[in-house]
Amino acid sequence: MSEWQPIESAPKGGGAEYITDPNWVEPPKILMAFGDEGIAIVYWDWSYAEGGYYSRGQRDAWVLDNTAETSDLHFSSDPTHWQPLPPLPSPPPHT
Repeated sequence: MSEWQPIESAPKGGGAEYITDPNWVEPPKILMAFGDEGIAIVYWDWSYAEGGYYSRGQRDAWVLDNTAETSDLHFSSDPTHWQPLPPLPSPPPHT
């Protein structure tokens, strides 16, 4: 498994405002640590970022993969570190 990295280096994808733009890069899903509150699988959603379509003063645009809601609705602390998702396990051999 990868080492935890500072939040400033977390990948955000994007590169364009709209998903239909040829410069668009799908934001990767990553593990993110929220202080001592826990970790979650998240991705960056540009529509919630400052100036984005849904921005409403939230702390950031990290969205929880399992709820599709911004992380500030579930964690009171800001994210501190991130790491790539671990690889999926290999399927068991057929018997």
